[in-house]
Amino acid sequence: MKRNAQAAIEYLMMVAIILIIVFVVIRIVRQTVLNAAQNIQNLTQTIIQELEKARRGGG
Repeated sequence: MKRNAQAAIEYLMMVAIILIIVFVVIRIVRQTVLNAAQNIQNLTQTIIQELEKARRGGG
């Protein structure tokens, strides 16, 4: 009986550790995607501004 309880606790600990790792990875990936989206938006705005300047002849 004691062995079964120990095995169950070890199993639950492994599941808990895996869940923590998964949540950390999801958070890192989400933050990376948000940063990439912000960078793309900033670069797009810069390109638009430069094209407007070139169109007006202020290049």
